Amino acid sequence: MTSKTEPDASTDVTIAILNAAESCFERFGMTKTTMADVARAAKISRATVYRYFTDREALITASIVRRAQVNMGPARAFIASLPTIEEQIVEGICRDVQSGRQDPVVNMLVSPEEMELSTKLLNESGKAIELTYELWGPIFSDAQDNGKIRADLDLRLLCEWISEIEIMYISALTDDDAALDRFKYKMRHFFVPALLPH
Repeated sequence: MTSKTEPDASTDVTIAILNAAESCFERFGMTKTTMADVARAAKISRATVYRYFTDREALITASIVRRAQVNMGPARAFIASLPTIEEQIVEGICRDVQSGRQDPVVNMLVSPEEMELSTKLLNESGKAIELTYELWGPIFSDAQDNGKIRADLDLRLLCEWISEIEIMYISALTDDDAALDRFKYKMRHFFVPALLPH
């Protein structure tokens, strides 16, 4: 096992495998992509692919996590730029949904054809909640400390609900402005008030 002080020799290989996998997902679909397909696309042996990823589901999960991590910094900066916690919640969640809709791998994963797979990988594994909490946990914790949202809220449960809403709207929301405005209206009138101090 490589120590953290040594160069991580697996990084380039991991990136190459994930890039190859994502190209295969777009070409064949997630459920039809095989480890052999990924190995061919990456121009490495199938054994090497298995050395880094145990199965296709591990590849898909790693791809989603990688894409979420790339988006994490810009998402935090965007949310921090908004003046109120109400705007941060509404516009931040809408930005997450729009980013997911524009990402071909995320959009494919939450499509009706892949819904069973996405439920297994994102919901049952807890990965979606973990990523949502990584983004929103510190924001909500700070808002609680400053009395901007209710002190009795279970933040992990709140992030679980947000991840479920985001997955649903990534797959269901249309691209027209009216649909987005309707989503924002629902957030402002039904969701945000439930989080604010009484």
